[in-house]
Amino acid sequence: MNLRRFLGIYYAYAFLFDFVFAYAIYTALFELEGLSTTQIGTLLAFWSLSAIVLEVPSGALSDHFDRRLLLILAPLAKALTFVCWGLAGGNFWLYGLGFFFWSLGQAWQSGSREALLYERMAHAGRADDFDKVLGRDNAAEGLGIGAGTLLGGFVGWLSFDWAIWLSIPPLLLAAVLAVWLKDVRRVGSAEAAEEPPAGGYLSHFRDAVAEFRRHADLRFVTIYMAGGLVVFELLEEFDQLYYIATAVPVWAWGVLAAGIEGVYALASLHAHRLAGRPWLAWLLPLLGGTLLVIASIGGSPWYVLALSAAYVIVAPVTVLAEARFQRIMEGRSRATTTSSLVMAENVVGVLLTLLFGVLADRLGILPAYGWAGLCMVPFGLWVFYRQRRGVRATD
Repeated sequence: MNLRRFLGIYYAYAFLFDFVFAYAIYTALFELEGLSTTQIGTLLAFWSLSAIVLEVPSGALSDHFDRRLLLILAPLAKALTFVCWGLAGGNFWLYGLGFFFWSLGQAWQSGSREALLYERMAHAGRADDFDKVLGRDNAAEGLGIGAGTLLGGFVGWLSFDWAIWLSIPPLLLAAVLAVWLKDVRRVGSAEAAEEPPAGGYLSHFRDAVAEFRRHADLRFVTIYMAGGLVVFELLEEFDQLYYIATAVPVWAWGVLAAGIEGVYALASLHAHRLAGRPWLAWLLPLLGGTLLVIASIGGSPWYVLALSAAYVIVAPVTVLAEARFQRIMEGRSRATTTSSLVMAENVVGVLLTLLFGVLADRLGILPAYGWAGLCMVPFGLWVFYRQRRGVRATD
């Protein structure tokens, strides 16, 4: 299969994996089915914990066996989430089982997908274009989330049950498309296709540790993403509370979420055009933080534009940092190393989410956004200092 066709199938897979109507309504569904706020919080905490536990072992599976197999299984596992929820009828344990399948599906595809993409580009002699295709990958994913959320709101308005069950067909189609996403490490002799890489499953964990020990830039990019840019990602979980505080009408919530994802996708799509400007690695987070401070004024619904711009403005450096992470790696355990980055983001994300929640309880949701923005000042200064010392967060 030529590269252009491969990328078309790959982008369709990325879109379909997150084209989920249930995104728009699942938290409300739990409450309407009789779950308490404590039970909902417990489910979300379990979801985060299971994602952390499953992430790196799943990356090692991808490195040891065929990446394509995990990419086929991932959407099928995620589809089981909505089977469980569709049958739950208020059963707390079935909702928990659904979240486990979601975490499993996410873990199976996260490290595998990015590793497969980089290896396919390198195989075609196009590794230098990886930031461009990674931007398109992020755009496809963002458009899937945005379209699913927007349409899911309308479907959920008719029936929450429909929104749950209609989330399954796109995932089944994604599993079918994954059949054509061949792992280039296994293209060749029959023996290479049938036997896992030498060294054993546990060797991939050692390889990942060795990568981080060997490359200071890899450690720097990991901290850059998991310790800094992750702030913008976790804040999105609280945006509905921000909308309430600034009197954004409920009908506009889904439109806003879809609009943000659409513009974010556009920014990701063109991120490669900003390559070669390492100063953006500290400047854009600082600008994003400034916009968060402005958004925290929150005197009217119009301040949501500043919040939306804060998310979009860091999209290019997110893509460029992810691309640099892949370029730095040299070992054979690419998915395990990538999953280590994702796990770090998840761990820090959980801790910062709890911290932000406490801050919002004590100071209010709007001031909490302002303090999150101010955190970008020491972060930006640290990135500026480290890059002056010779390491880089982006190419």
